[in-house]
Amino acid sequence: MLIKDNFDEALKISESTNEFLSHYQIPPSPVNYSVIYMHVSKRNEKLSIALERHLEKYQEVDLTFIEELFSKYISNSHAVDKQILAPIEKSLSNTLEKINIQIDSDKTVASNLRKAEQALSKHEYHKSMQNIVAFLMSSISTSQQQHSELSLELTKTCGEVNFLKSKLEAARHEAIVDSLTGLYNRRGCDVKLQTLDIEQVHSSLAIDIDHFKNVNDQFGHFIGDKVIQRVAKVIKETITDKDIAVRFGGEEFMVVLVNKTLSQAHEIAEKIRLAIASLKLMQRDSKAYLPKLSVSIGVAQRQEELNWQSLFEQADTALYQAKNNGRNQSVCL
Repeated sequence: MLIKDNFDEALKISESTNEFLSHYQIPPSPVNYSVIYMHVSKRNEKLSIALERHLEKYQEVDLTFIEELFSKYISNSHAVDKQILAPIEKSLSNTLEKINIQIDSDKTVASNLRKAEQALSKHEYHKSMQNIVAFLMSSISTSQQQHSELSLELTKTCGEVNFLKSKLEAARHEAIVDSLTGLYNRRGCDVKLQTLDIEQVHSSLAIDIDHFKNVNDQFGHFIGDKVIQRVAKVIKETITDKDIAVRFGGEEFMVVLVNKTLSQAHEIAEKIRLAIASLKLMQRDSKAYLPKLSVSIGVAQRQEELNWQSLFEQADTALYQAKNNGRNQSVCL
């Protein structure tokens, strides 16, 4: 009964998780659910300690804090997958396999008993033996039914586990990707940077949409979001899959150009700038064209400092020079 116990325990934890989310009015998104499930199940002591201290201090839980917990304790460690879903899935699969073997065995026994019944029915003096065979066949039939029902239930449960795994993968994706543009967010940038060898040649672009506040003030935030999406699309289409494009917030973007020199980075920056300057954006309802867009870009190559922050600061300094020089240009530092 170990499998049933594990499944029943998972159901209880799931119910408690939903109660927690409801009590603190937290949306049951994959990220939020994963964090609270780990806390309720006591699978991650450090996460629980951090959450309990936060509750003790503030008496509530905000979404920003939950995202921080997810990033720190779950997204990079795959803890839910390893500690909860994978073991349950393995146990379910093993049990399901054993039950299916038992069902096949029951079918073989039932078939042999039917043959015995047919043989015994030809002889009147085997009447008592026929009754025994009939009883055994009835018992086997009941066993088959029970095993079949359990097999169906476990198959359904396996499907639910796979669904939870897909939700977990969606949660990981949600935690590192900017929902508006599809580019990485700052957390996603940190995750991707861990996969790079910082000692190699890398460059960075700091990109800012010029006079973006005027777009929001004149056309509203909905149109402003559409502008941000189009700029993000140009950036993504201009760089390679190995490069890292990040929305740092608002109208600010950062790009890490992997294994590219300053001159190569400047060439890419100019392609982005010119492509954005050539955009012709129309407001769908009024059919009116938006004012011409432009971006200012700071370009920098990693120097002797072996940290990403220095590279980003250099690109940011170059960006301010581009803005101070009149905008709609790219400046190398």
